Amino acid sequence: MKQKHLILLGLLTLVSCVPQRKFDDLQKSYNDQFKKNADCQKNNLDLQEKVDHDTKSISDQQAKIESLNRDTALQGTSLRKLTDLNTEINNAYQKLLDKEKEIESGNQLKTAEISGQLEETQHKLNEKEVELTNKEDSLNKINTQLITTRQSLDSREKKVKELSDILNKKDSTVKALRNTISDALLGFKDKGLTVSVKDGKVYVSVQDKLLFQSGKYSLNSDGKDALLQLSNALLQMPDISVMVEGHTDSIPFKGNGILVDNLDLSAKRATEVARILTTEGKIAPSKVIAAGRGDTEPVASNSTPEGRAQNRRTEIILTPNLGELYKVLNQN
Repeated sequence: MKQKHLILLGLLTLVSCVPQRKFDDLQKSYNDQFKKNADCQKNNLDLQEKVDHDTKSISDQQAKIESLNRDTALQGTSLRKLTDLNTEINNAYQKLLDKEKEIESGNQLKTAEISGQLEETQHKLNEKEVELTNKEDSLNKINTQLITTRQSLDSREKKVKELSDILNKKDSTVKALRNTISDALLGFKDKGLTVSVKDGKVYVSVQDKLLFQSGKYSLNSDGKDALLQLSNALLQMPDISVMVEGHTDSIPFKGNGILVDNLDLSAKRATEVARILTTEGKIAPSKVIAAGRGDTEPVASNSTPEGRAQNRRTEIILTPNLGELYKVLNQN
């Protein structure tokens, strides 16, 4: 406003000093200046308003900038934390990679070691398989041998049973034969006759006093009766073989021209007994054998009369037919 008054005062001064035309020009100029001033004031107001607006906008922007700065600071902190975390993660990852390489290297060594062990184990397993195969083959052979042996054993057991049955039958036959002969010759037991069983055979032992006179080979009547009774008993048992053995003591026999020694005497006595059994006793000659033993098989000492008397004897050995037993033995 003070500026306006100064301009107006200047204009009045000019009016009082200048002509009308100039006044009009001045008036016009004033008006133009006033208008420009008004326009300037308006522009100033617009500018002030704009400045205020821009100032507010700047304040808002500054506030946003400050907020952004704060956010940036926070983001920076977060970024640094994330960066640190990322670094830690990378370090951990690298450690994991290193550990993985270490493990991989160790695994390669371990794998090589295990592979070696597996190869060795496989080799041993192959050896065991070969050994097992050999043992199986051996076992199969043994089983085959066992089967063969079992079959042979079964066959042998069968044969043994057959033999046992035959032996039992023979023993029963021998026992029955002994009892039959003992019963048949019961009346002669007190006259120097005995009946016994030895080696599966029945032995009828007759001392010389019952059969012969000293140094003779002709049978006495009591001796002949004993032989005939024996023959009657043997006829009831046709499967019996008869061996007649003559025995003497050790005193040398004085020959009489026909008989030379004890062997001749024992043989002649055995022949006489065999003849009675086959001729008068009706026993088949094919079943009777006579043999002289002389003094070779004494049953007592020849140093005493009693012992010599026991040695002077005739033994009639009765043997059951063992053909069935021999057949089984020959089959084996």
